[in-house]
Amino acid sequence: MGKNNKKADMSIWIIVTAALALMVLVILAAILTGRIKIFSESLQSCAAKQGSCEKLSEKWPTCPDNKALITNTDCETKKQICCVQVFIS
Repeated sequence: MGKNNKKADMSIWIIVTAALALMVLVILAAILTGRIKIFSESLQSCAAKQGSCEKLSEKWPTCPDNKALITNTDCETKKQICCVQVFIS
């Protein structure tokens, strides 16, 4: 008489399902890391930080009155700095 080995059949399906789930997770991780990089690069802009690019002073990198310097931002040229309006009451 033939003996049905249901445990072996079940474990093969578990392994196949786990492998497919792992592949899906790897693909999702690859997609998300690419999107996060794009998102973080857009946050480096001066406009994203509510600032404006000002002409760099020849003496010292300072912003005009009532404005504060924002570091680690990108302006159009290297001769500009990012400044944000500071309200003094």
